[in-house]
Amino acid sequence: VRMTVFSFSIEPYGENGWIATLSKSDMVERALTVNAAADALRDRPGVTDAVAGVESIVLRFRPSEVTAEAAKTMLNDALQTAKAHSARSEAVIEIPVCYGGEYGPDFEMLCEKLGISGEELISFHSAKTYRVLTVGFAPGFAYLGPLPDELQTQRLATPRAHVPAGSVGVAGAMTGVYALASPGGWPLIGRTPKCLFDAGTDEPFLFSSGATVRFTPIDEPTYTALKAERS
Repeated sequence: VRMTVFSFSIEPYGENGWIATLSKSDMVERALTVNAAADALRDRPGVTDAVAGVESIVLRFRPSEVTAEAAKTMLNDALQTAKAHSARSEAVIEIPVCYGGEYGPDFEMLCEKLGISGEELISFHSAKTYRVLTVGFAPGFAYLGPLPDELQTQRLATPRAHVPAGSVGVAGAMTGVYALASPGGWPLIGRTPKCLFDAGTDEPFLFSSGATVRFTPIDEPTYTALKAERS
């Protein structure tokens, strides 16, 4: 596994925290590096939490157990030595997606806005392999990237109060998958019938940082049949 070292800045974050922001560089390696650092820090003495995004990491500490400077050094060292996840040994996670219609309420709007056909949108979105950059915002929500330039767009001006579980959206340079129903502001292009959350397992959410994902287009009858298999 190649060691990746980035330039980054560390600033105070609240009363007992530090935030490190990585310089602009490869999106995937940056995201996987901060997530690897967070994984390494969570069990360290005095650390109350380590939360990674796609380009930053917040370290919170217990001052009765570790000084602010020691916590800052801990964060610095974790980033200096973090190994960005290389290709995972497990198989690529295949996510079947029914694009457009009731499953992708913003599909047609996005096609018009981006000046592409529906077939082109599906092709652009499903033709490449993505990495899970981080998981957050809502439980199990997966940020995947990088999204092809042709599909990059802004979030919705007014977020939805309810986005169904399995919805697939795009925003900025990323595509996202809602593991659970939640509010959300990403333009929705489709939905998967695949089970993304299973409360009866040790790791209930399908996605984890570094996983490799591909989207496979399916039609509505196939969506309905796959959904029925789960019930």
